[in-house]
Amino acid sequence: MPDRIEVAATGRARCRACRRSIGKGEERFAEAAPNPVAEGETQHYYHVGCAAERRPKAFASLLATLSPARPDLEPWGAAAALALAHPRLERLGALERAKSARATCRSCREPIEKDSWRVAIGPIEEGRMAAWGFLHLRCVANYAGVKPSPERLLRYSELTEEERRELTLLLTALPEPDPNAAPPADGGEGKQSPSEAGVDSA
Repeated sequence: MPDRIEVAATGRARCRACRRSIGKGEERFAEAAPNPVAEGETQHYYHVGCAAERRPKAFASLLATLSPARPDLEPWGAAAALALAHPRLERLGALERAKSARATCRSCREPIEKDSWRVAIGPIEEGRMAAWGFLHLRCVANYAGVKPSPERLLRYSELTEEERRELTLLLTALPEPDPNAAPPADGGEGKQSPSEAGVDSA
């Protein structure tokens, strides 16, 4: 089963990136993956936009093979190209308030204050969201190497309208990353210990 863009026949499937339902009749990205419980392959489903941002390599590869071309998907093609140019961008997950001060920012290595906004680092590995820790909101651009749009981060977050307005202003005001700064060390590009990351309930 090759990767493809298809119309959802039901509304039962959930997007592997944002965890929200994919509506019946809505286009979705179906990514082929090894079946963990039987021979052959299975499919992992994503909203088209979520696939472009969180599975950019697979999405861009499929987009290049579509015939006829899909001009309506060009904005998502640009999103995938941006994520491929800045590989850490696809790892950025939900915005949330820190429940404690135990977590350490993966960029600046400073504690993340309780009740402050933080961004989860959650790359998708084998169709599942991994937990690699958190970033200060102010450190997101330096970590990713590019300033993400508010829409990019808000898409994966469960927030009230008031929180969305607040965060849109905060994200818009973030400075662009320093082009002369060395990229932050990322601990071997893998998971932190629970005590360092604060991923249990921090």
